[in-house]
Amino acid sequence: MTLWSGPLARAPLCMAAAEEGKEAAPLRVAVYTDFAPFSDHDQGIDVDVGSALAAKMGLKVEVVSFKDADDVQADLRNILWKGHYMWHIKLADVMMHVPADERLAKQVEQVRIFAPYFRQRIVVARNRNRIPQLVTLQVFTSEKIAVQFDTVEDHYLMNAFGGILRENVVHFATIPEAMAALRKNEVAAVIGRQTLIEAGLKGTTGGFEVAPVAMPGLSLSGWDIGLAVKADRPELASAVEQAMAELLKDGTVERIFTKRGLSYLPPAAK
Repeated sequence: MTLWSGPLARAPLCMAAAEEGKEAAPLRVAVYTDFAPFSDHDQGIDVDVGSALAAKMGLKVEVVSFKDADDVQADLRNILWKGHYMWHIKLADVMMHVPADERLAKQVEQVRIFAPYFRQRIVVARNRNRIPQLVTLQVFTSEKIAVQFDTVEDHYLMNAFGGILRENVVHFATIPEAMAALRKNEVAAVIGRQTLIEAGLKGTTGGFEVAPVAMPGLSLSGWDIGLAVKADRPELASAVEQAMAELLKDGTVERIFTKRGLSYLPPAAK
């Protein structure tokens, strides 16, 4: 009885299945649902990266969408190593869009978090007519800034500088909703993840600018996003890591971003 199930129940990769005349199992890649531009209705950055990853490994891909739980630890449990008691579905081989954070990795020893494929950072999108220049956040003592509720940037705005920005912070459930308010001139700016911010401006014609801004006291303004597999599948992890390294080197991942008109930041050098 082999330890492995799914795409690594062969050695190496597709060889055993090919020798037996059987089709190799697909690489089952998990993405978040309703998370544009990364994954939404079987389309998005993570869908494309996951598909390219499987192709590089010589496998077909099976992309499955999962609704996010209360935190990343629960997502990893539900999707990779244990499952959800109500879902009754097969676990994924690889989970996309996992923060490549050492503290998180230590908290969830049942998985391996690795192979970062881009870097996310916090930026501000602003209406240039209302805010011609933005060097610090002081302007938001008088102008409205939108933010997604219960995020790192939300907690920062509500507590920074003794709370003097609090009255001008407008909360939204999602970045797309916040960006819609910016386009309607209901707020002067939006703070959030760069990729989500840029996607929210798609189709607009000028009048807005996106850039980072000084946020003294904020310990986390950017972080790498990577993959996760179950910790007891080292052969799978090794094959996935090699494939992702090749996709980064040949520019595939960057092209997946730029073809959507979105900025690409490579993961931080280790």
